[in-house]
Amino acid sequence: MLTLKFGGTSMGNARRILDSTEIMVGRASSDRISVIVSAVAGVSNALQAAIDNAVAGNSSAAAIDGIRRTHREICEELRSTLGGFDSERVMNEIEPNFKELGRLLDGVTTFGECPKSIHCRIMGMGELCCVPIVNAVLIAKKQSVVVLDSRKFIFTTGDQKEGDPDYARTAAALSPYRDGAEPNQARVLLFPGFVSAWSKNSGGETAMGLLGRNGSDFSASIVAAALGSKKCEFWTDVDGIYTADPRVVQDAILVDDMTYEEAMELSFFGSKVLHPKTLAPLAAKGIEAWSLNSQNPAARGTRIGRGPFESEKNAGPVRGISCLKKTSLISVSGSGMKGKTGIASRIFAAVSRAGISMLLITQSSSEYTISFCVKQSQSAKARDALNQEFALEIRDGLLNKIAVEEDTAIVSIIGDNMKMNCGVAGKFLDSLSSRGINIRAIAQGSSERSISVVVGGEFGDTAVRSAHLFFFNTAQPIEVFAFGAGTIGGALIEQIRDQHEKLLAQNVDIKVCAISTLEGMIIDANGIDLSGDWREAVRKSGKTTNLDEIIEFVKSTKPLNPVFVDCTASYDLPERYLDILRAGMSIATPNKRANSMSMEFYKKLRTVANESHRRFLYETNVGAGLPIIDTLQNLFKSGDTLTGFNGIMSGSLSYIFGKLDEGKKFSEAVKEAKELRYTEPDPRDDLKGTDVARKALIIARESGMSIELDDIKMNSIFPADFDIGGTVDEFMARLPEVDAYFDAKMAELRKEGKVLRMGASIRDGKVSVGMLEVGTDDPLYGVKGGENAFVFETARYTPIPLTVRGYGAGAGVTAAGVFGDIMRTVSFNPTK
Repeated sequence: MLTLKFGGTSMGNARRILDSTEIMVGRASSDRISVIVSAVAGVSNALQAAIDNAVAGNSSAAAIDGIRRTHREICEELRSTLGGFDSERVMNEIEPNFKELGRLLDGVTTFGECPKSIHCRIMGMGELCCVPIVNAVLIAKKQSVVVLDSRKFIFTTGDQKEGDPDYARTAAALSPYRDGAEPNQARVLLFPGFVSAWSKNSGGETAMGLLGRNGSDFSASIVAAALGSKKCEFWTDVDGIYTADPRVVQDAILVDDMTYEEAMELSFFGSKVLHPKTLAPLAAKGIEAWSLNSQNPAARGTRIGRGPFESEKNAGPVRGISCLKKTSLISVSGSGMKGKTGIASRIFAAVSRAGISMLLITQSSSEYTISFCVKQSQSAKARDALNQEFALEIRDGLLNKIAVEEDTAIVSIIGDNMKMNCGVAGKFLDSLSSRGINIRAIAQGSSERSISVVVGGEFGDTAVRSAHLFFFNTAQPIEVFAFGAGTIGGALIEQIRDQHEKLLAQNVDIKVCAISTLEGMIIDANGIDLSGDWREAVRKSGKTTNLDEIIEFVKSTKPLNPVFVDCTASYDLPERYLDILRAGMSIATPNKRANSMSMEFYKKLRTVANESHRRFLYETNVGAGLPIIDTLQNLFKSGDTLTGFNGIMSGSLSYIFGKLDEGKKFSEAVKEAKELRYTEPDPRDDLKGTDVARKALIIARESGMSIELDDIKMNSIFPADFDIGGTVDEFMARLPEVDAYFDAKMAELRKEGKVLRMGASIRDGKVSVGMLEVGTDDPLYGVKGGENAFVFETARYTPIPLTVRGYGAGAGVTAAGVFGDIMRTVSFNPTK
């Protein structure tokens, strides 16, 4: 005997019913089978809505017509696709159910209430209507079927809506159908799920009852236990049980095998697997449970059994991660608790009398606080019960006011192998800390099979994703939110597109979730398709660039590793960096504005980044793609100190002054650089040295100097009487006036074996920008043609300074530098 249970999705329409019955036929070819079916998808929800509508005093005719129409459409489609299926006979068979449903709902409407007995009769209609359809399909497929009404075979007591099985009575009722009990038995035993024969006391007169949450699953395990099935298959719409909810963790891993205990723990803490009450009778009898996909029957599925399993040998300590949402954390605390016996028992007794189940319990070692979680819908009732129980202690100040924290989530890691592995709890807590998730409470079962933490409800899914990343080594995510897609930003986006597959092979999943320009903005939590014309998509988006929308998007979706990339030249955007960091995003930018604002803002940026557990990355602020910032930071972290610095930090100025070595006139060199677009449209923006000053300021601050931009001494390269005002054309027309000035300088320097360069210096705690006269022994002597060079004299790098030299400009080089900063947000150890 095999037992098969088919859920609502497997009964969702005619096609799925045909597919599901084909599975039944295949199983029945080698074994006798018992089959439990749920209601057609959506019908149970429609029945509950009809009850709610009727209690409110509204007519239920439309709801009944809708449910009848759903079944009729399925029957008509089956008639047209399956020969021998008698749709008219099936509809006539289930029509009495619709009529009874109408009478029951009319009564509910009249009295404005729905007693338990009526609720059970209404809610069980879905399964009772589905069974005749499945039976007719099996008959049309030439199967030997007997329909067994669960209201006559599955006996329950206790709560009528959520009955407790009477296993002995059920086994006795089904004993004639066990293998070998009777000759020539039908190959298929067909049961409606969810419904039962309920009585107040075992053996008493019965009425229709229900099996509560996951009732059809429970029906299957009860039937399997009673019939002595060798295994019980649960057919759903997924391939099995995953390490986490695939809707939360996109790369969740399918688990091949799992013990009963692991599955029970996962289910109790919110995972969408078989409920503990479903697994209990199977575990007691040693019957394997299989989670299978009726839409992909070739998939192996997940086996739940006693173990040990072969698949466990190479598995890690954690088998699954779950999240139970909509809970509340209740705390009882006070000095009167310490050393006082019986407090815990009074707490538990008061909550129990209120009919509330505790989901998690934890107590401080100081005996000052006992905390526990309940469903959020029961928190007010639990608080009232405790207030009543401890009214005197609260009045006398022995206990504090009962504290209730609403909207919490219980995140649990579960696995039988956890008890054999050290450091599991630490790894779990590290995974949450890495995302800045605050933990309200921690609990671990004595079996060491599960560790649970209570976090704010909004962080539940994020905690699951982060823990999954840590324990299952799935791809490390990077979600890029790009502001600015011009020369540098556009090159960066194309580099990300080109490197995506290679990085994915290295376990890094980088995707661009937003692109924002002056022309528009596009956002996609799953990542923008960069293979198409994303620039055109931005233009046609119809969205206006809006930083606040990006911030709210990140706050609501909570991506694991969001990185805000500012590739703009905006003067105002850096002023919002603090908001961006507080929203949970790291920042990578070539924009120098933030680091050259006030020293107070400079320090605040780093403080907020640390408080938010996010990175502020700006390697390209100074040398574009050259490794300047990281080199400096590592030097100073190791205890080195800066004693002096000279640097050429502008590609355009490097080009211009290099041309003077060749005998070019200064005005000709500037004109040539402008025509080659090495300079800004207005060359004075380069020649004034403002950009060099900002870079020098950043280097000075990185070395530990507290300095403002106004503190930098700006030495003009022009004679004091030269007018640099007017339009660009007027300035360029006057520029030959200074050729003689520079010719004279160059002539004097040649006599001394020196050349003229434009850069910055740091000496004796002071920063200056202007022309540098360097000799042949100076590292800056040969730097020209657009190269940058940075010469650091430190306590350790003396007398030979540390020199970093190379091209410090260009969209591709700068974009690559930003890309490198983005990659710093993950731990990356390439294997290929």
